Amino acid sequence: MHPSLPALLALCLLLGACSPTTPLFIAQITTNEVVEYKTMKSKRMAAAVEEEGDLLTYSAMAIRDAKSPEAEELYLVGYRDDKFSDDVRAIALYQIGLIYMSRFNEQRDDTKALAYLERVLNEFPGSRAAERAEARILVIRQRAKDPVQKTSRELLATWQPSSNLDLYKPGLDPDMTLLSRRAVLKDRVAEAEELYLLALSDAHVQPDIKQKALYQLGLMYLAPDNPHANRDKAIGYFRRLLVQFPDSDLATKASRHLDQALNSDRP
Repeated sequence: MHPSLPALLALCLLLGACSPTTPLFIAQITTNEVVEYKTMKSKRMAAAVEEEGDLLTYSAMAIRDAKSPEAEELYLVGYRDDKFSDDVRAIALYQIGLIYMSRFNEQRDDTKALAYLERVLNEFPGSRAAERAEARILVIRQRAKDPVQKTSRELLATWQPSSNLDLYKPGLDPDMTLLSRRAVLKDRVAEAEELYLLALSDAHVQPDIKQKALYQLGLMYLAPDNPHANRDKAIGYFRRLLVQFPDSDLATKASRHLDQALNSDRP
């Protein structure tokens, strides 16, 4: 049995700290090449996340580490498990499509991406992912008409991070996932909330994922950089975590954030 599959899509790979093992470097490369490679990998992930806000943390790390096939296999295990809701299974296919269509992915394959995105439409037409998949299909078809197709390395050579998307901004809680961080900085918290709530509503998603989902929801609505910060919603999510999962590993942190929110003058 796969070690953590019910964490499926590590639905929302809420596990930001659980990064896949970085592939070993080829023995012959020089020190300077190692430094350059590390920098490029860091830029690759930032560029991919900035371009596509729906990438889950695990998907972004797969692009960074050139592990697209491995991520594809993991998501497919979740997709094939019909105990998950259609919405969750659709997200699995959708994430594979996003990974392979990323212009910053060295393993980019628009044909494969298109096939997975079309499967979302065909198999789960009523899912939340279907509408988003349709928009990405249009992007792929449109850029296929471009006579110049730059490689990911060529694109990275000239890529500069957006001034308003500092994913490691000091004001963001260190426990926030990439999904939560980008949602706050790009005013897309409502969309991220919808995704996290899918984990909470699906009976087959493991309790540890549900706990992390509630914690992320609380952090997003408490974030000072969230244009729609809502202390009451944050308090509600932290309280729900403590009531439903009193023995959670996150209970202490949630309690601390709850106390801070209750004693804050900020609305």
